[in-house]
Amino acid sequence: MLRNLSSVFAIAVCLPLALAAVPSTAQADQLPNPDWVSLLSDYEKDYWQAPVDAEHGGKVLDAAAMKLDEDLAVQINHLGSENLDDNGLNDQRKRALIDSDLIGEETMPDSLGPVLGKYMSEGFAQGKLNRISDLFKFNVASTFQSKRAAMHPRPYLNRSQSTLGGTNDLAGLPATLDIKQSPSWLEHIPGYSTLQKNSSYPSGHTTTAYSWGIALAGMIPELAPQIMARTSEAGNNRIVLGVHYPLDIMGGRIGASAQNGQYWHNEFASAIVPAARQLRDYLTQRCQADHHGDTLTDCIANLKADSTGGYTNSFLDPVAKEPVNSQASAVRVYTARMTYTFPQVPSQAGAAFEAPRGAADVLRLAYPQLHADQRNAILKATALDSGYPLWESSEGWQRINWAKALCARVTLDRNGDVTKVETADQTQLSGPTVVNAQYADNGNHPQSDTQAGENSAIQAGPDSSVIHMVQVPALTAVAVGTAAAVLIGLLLHLRGRRRQ
Repeated sequence: MLRNLSSVFAIAVCLPLALAAVPSTAQADQLPNPDWVSLLSDYEKDYWQAPVDAEHGGKVLDAAAMKLDEDLAVQINHLGSENLDDNGLNDQRKRALIDSDLIGEETMPDSLGPVLGKYMSEGFAQGKLNRISDLFKFNVASTFQSKRAAMHPRPYLNRSQSTLGGTNDLAGLPATLDIKQSPSWLEHIPGYSTLQKNSSYPSGHTTTAYSWGIALAGMIPELAPQIMARTSEAGNNRIVLGVHYPLDIMGGRIGASAQNGQYWHNEFASAIVPAARQLRDYLTQRCQADHHGDTLTDCIANLKADSTGGYTNSFLDPVAKEPVNSQASAVRVYTARMTYTFPQVPSQAGAAFEAPRGAADVLRLAYPQLHADQRNAILKATALDSGYPLWESSEGWQRINWAKALCARVTLDRNGDVTKVETADQTQLSGPTVVNAQYADNGNHPQSDTQAGENSAIQAGPDSSVIHMVQVPALTAVAVGTAAAVLIGLLLHLRGRRRQ
């Protein structure tokens, strides 16, 4: 009988483990690649008509808006060219040149502050953050088709010349702008001679930087305001170097936002959660070794990485009118760069906001207690109003404010509905929190996850007590198998006693 019981126990334990190792075939839907040309088409509809052929060049459609675009580009470029050393460099140009390398491992560590940023850089160098490196490679939107659709000349060129050979109609705007070009610094080069000439919109460098930054902010939402402010700096640095205009930067943010929505929706369990765990665990281990705290939350607090000891930036311009030195200033500067002082069209204001599919997935680690519709409510509460450039064709992506949405204090009522969203520019936060989280499962909110087509029920948010993704199915299987073995053993034992 003991032999039989041991065999039954082995089957009861091993079978669930084996099943747990087999991926489920009942996977929810996958979002297709966004239609980048369509998402960014407001530019060609409202501001610039692309050249048609060798005889017909491009055409400015809104001279006032394009003049503002050009004037801001020149002003930001000039302010970034002040107080140069003998080599024609200053701190802002050096940072812009680093960002021009288009290497996430160089650009993004700064966003965590000096200490955590140093840890992150060393983790990359030691090969201990390979999942983050992989994510930086694969979670990047393509700008090729969008650039070909617009074919707008860069600010440092003779802008009257069409890429197809014709002459552009600039509606009275100058053919050349007073752009101050930066020299190279060490191995970092601005690339004026190698960039595609008539392809300013959208900015590919900005698209890539936002692809990294949004993902990183989603994985470390405690520092989302600072991470997104640093990300917006990387985009703004393309203007500092004189290779892009503000509208180009806004287009890059839209494309990267949509890219993250797709990637987080499709690859949440397979790529996002493992990468987030690797990064958070590595940073926690480094913090523990240096006695900064036993958890990442404690470490951030002790280092003041979410305030005065975090990412800072003192470079000012007509858009970033205050230095970044706190959560609140980070949110304000990021939000200002969402519109770059472009005026709102009054007749387009107040349009209802509906979060695009995939956007709520980016908030899953920040608010692991909440369901898709509740996270959509956060996006809506923090969204930019309608009526600003590029909003209509973007399907909602232009209006999402990641610096606000990823780090907020969210209050639920007894029905689980979101009744209040307080952002980091309104109150100091130690990270995203949910007040009355015990009500999150009330009502029909859990059903919204299925309706949204989310691909995994795995939760892996900032709470370090959450079990690692790979452990969840195995431990669940062991628990089920053990319970089954005990039950079967008991039944066999009772059956044996009856035979006696």
